[in-house]
Amino acid sequence: MDKLCFYSNTPAAVSMFRTANYVFINGGTFTENHQHHQITSFAVSAIDRLIEAASLGALYNSGERFDPPKCHPNTRTAVLQKLISWFIGKFGRDNFVLWLYGPAGTGKSAIAQTFAELCAQKNRLLASFFFSRTDLKRNNEKNFVTTLAYQLWSHISESRPIIEAVINNNPAIFQLNFDTQFRTLFLNPLLQLSSAGRFTSGTPFPNLIIIDGLDECYGADVQNTILNTISNALQHHPSALPFRFLIVSRPEHHLTTSFSITPLHSLTFRLVLDDTYQSFEDIWIYLTDSFRDIRETHIMRAHLLDSWPSEEDITKLVVKSSGQFIYAAMVIRYVSSPQCNPLDRLKVIQGLLPVNDDKPYAQLDALYINILSDVKDVKTVLRILGMAFVLTKIKVAPLAVNNLERFMQLTPGTVQLLLIDLLSVVDASDNNKPIKFLHASFTDFLIDPTRSCQFFIDPSKSHEEAVNFCICAIESLDIATPVLKLAYWSLLKHLPLAGPLHDNATLREKEFSQTEELYIYHRGILDQNLRKCLASIPMNPCLAFWTAVSASGILESGQLVPWEIFWGLSNPLAVDLSASVPGFLFCASFDQIKVHSHWPQFAWHFLYRITGTPYLQMVREFLNDPSRAGPHAVDQLTYTTAAVFMVDFAVSAWYTTKFTSGEQWDFIWDTFAFTLSRAGYSAELVNTFGKQNLTFNLGRPGTNVRHRVQTLFGAVRNYVLKSNGSNPSPFRIIINWIQFPGDYVGNCFTAEDLDNDGGPWRVFYVDESILPSNQDTHEPAGK
Repeated sequence: MDKLCFYSNTPAAVSMFRTANYVFINGGTFTENHQHHQITSFAVSAIDRLIEAASLGALYNSGERFDPPKCHPNTRTAVLQKLISWFIGKFGRDNFVLWLYGPAGTGKSAIAQTFAELCAQKNRLLASFFFSRTDLKRNNEKNFVTTLAYQLWSHISESRPIIEAVINNNPAIFQLNFDTQFRTLFLNPLLQLSSAGRFTSGTPFPNLIIIDGLDECYGADVQNTILNTISNALQHHPSALPFRFLIVSRPEHHLTTSFSITPLHSLTFRLVLDDTYQSFEDIWIYLTDSFRDIRETHIMRAHLLDSWPSEEDITKLVVKSSGQFIYAAMVIRYVSSPQCNPLDRLKVIQGLLPVNDDKPYAQLDALYINILSDVKDVKTVLRILGMAFVLTKIKVAPLAVNNLERFMQLTPGTVQLLLIDLLSVVDASDNNKPIKFLHASFTDFLIDPTRSCQFFIDPSKSHEEAVNFCICAIESLDIATPVLKLAYWSLLKHLPLAGPLHDNATLREKEFSQTEELYIYHRGILDQNLRKCLASIPMNPCLAFWTAVSASGILESGQLVPWEIFWGLSNPLAVDLSASVPGFLFCASFDQIKVHSHWPQFAWHFLYRITGTPYLQMVREFLNDPSRAGPHAVDQLTYTTAAVFMVDFAVSAWYTTKFTSGEQWDFIWDTFAFTLSRAGYSAELVNTFGKQNLTFNLGRPGTNVRHRVQTLFGAVRNYVLKSNGSNPSPFRIIINWIQFPGDYVGNCFTAEDLDNDGGPWRVFYVDESILPSNQDTHEPAGK
């Protein structure tokens, strides 16, 4: 039999036959011959060693990434166009890096894949690396540089001798650290090509490098090292390296920090995947097209109507996706299974049929479990998420992060610190805003024990814990806490959701068996707090006025009462508002503003609403119940003192704190008329109203001008009638709302004066002709 001489320079052959001279294949057997020839070694080429050290599965067109996620046709067009515009230099010419980031499941990898394919078609893609935390060759930095070097070797032929020389001169290069590998295998070859004029010769060359899923590379320090190495290279060689990097990741805290520090900050254009890029519209298109494909290709297509699913069904799925493509893709993958009935499977997704053993949310669950597995203090994190979830479920205004910390008795800053590893699914970045769940499906996962397993949040336990926090807030005797309103408002809502009272240790210790008993007990604590706070303020007309306002319920209408009103109607001699205005009757942060301070830098009342809150109703009930308020209960004497206070304000000359305008005067007109209608006899009031030239220096109301003037005049007339016991002599009231002193009084009011659109601003008088012909007006406008 002829002898076949077999030569091989593959790594496997070299390892097997390193000491062999010739290898003869004889009848299926191998024979080593060492008798007459010297031993020679097989040489492995540099490119073979480079390929062995690289991770070819990380390439955009790798066979290992079969059917990678890509953008559905006619979707993500806006963000793709933005990437193209950046790449071709329509904007950000000095931004050599574009950071595309967004929450988990927003389709970042699909965008990166689609953009890679578009650029590869134009021969503009130099290299790509798609990290994956589940692939041992794609979840670390060890194969990263070699993979980039291999693609450089493949796409720019002039680089081949340079890279091969590096490997031949230093065979151990693949075992050296990241910085050395990047510099010798990738950066230096590019610099040599640049110095030789390769990138200025006019010959086209690929110049885009895509790094996808950087957050899936193991180790935050490694991820930062990769970013720092790239940014340093671009900073020191900006003209020699005409390349652009597209880096795609979740907005992890350490990455956000790295991109915020020089030099990377100045080199980077940030592109966040938010609602700006119409993800909801894109998901609608994707779902509509995918369901059409199911109707046309599924084995049960004869049983699928053209109207299935309905537009309402698709809309609900779009809303449920929360802008996350991963949810929509999961739905289609589950419903389109050829072995199952798509009608039934969609009903499972909709919650109309029970979930069997097919685990429709397996991909989502794996994502959430992976994210939560990286959380350090996961027990406390789940408590925080559970509390945020149940507070939303009882339909109360969600607490801002700082107030949630107060409610849960956590150290300030704890929530943001603990949730720092969950930025891809929840947003707690703003201390003055509530925690935001970026995925609606994430909360579904957390409260389903079959899905979340060790990360399960039991809503009844969270409600029970909320009950305990409510009780602690109520019993704290700290009336000036913004969570007190929540505690009183939500306590009775949490109780039935927390299970039987006898199962709650905190409630059992107090021996309460009925929710009514618990409510009465804690209402007594509120009463104790209010009496204590009211007793700390010396009695004065200003205090009487504001307690009368609270007892009247005027503020419960929801009309806006800005800080200017509180300043203008406070004691001008007081050091701060709390000395004359019982701010705790309205909201917790009232006492933070000084009387003589200038207008705040921002409109405080737009952030913390004073009016229209349930807390005001509780205070009103307290003040009108002598058995609860005791000596602080509001009675006719209180309204009389309040009316005297308002009359003094109205007849006083114009001064700085009286200057206000528009609808801000509505509250003053309404309160003046209302307190006067409830007032008893006062010699001071009778004497004031008996003056021949009674002048009210009040600004023009913003709305219902005629009715408010009628109401106030009617209240004055009725008070004089009640005090004198007979019809008053004809009298008039001078109205000066021009907001500066004026001696000239024009004729009686005209229709234009009382026009809501604003007539001539002048000093005029009103008399009984202002009243409606059929009745007097007793109540303030809107009351």
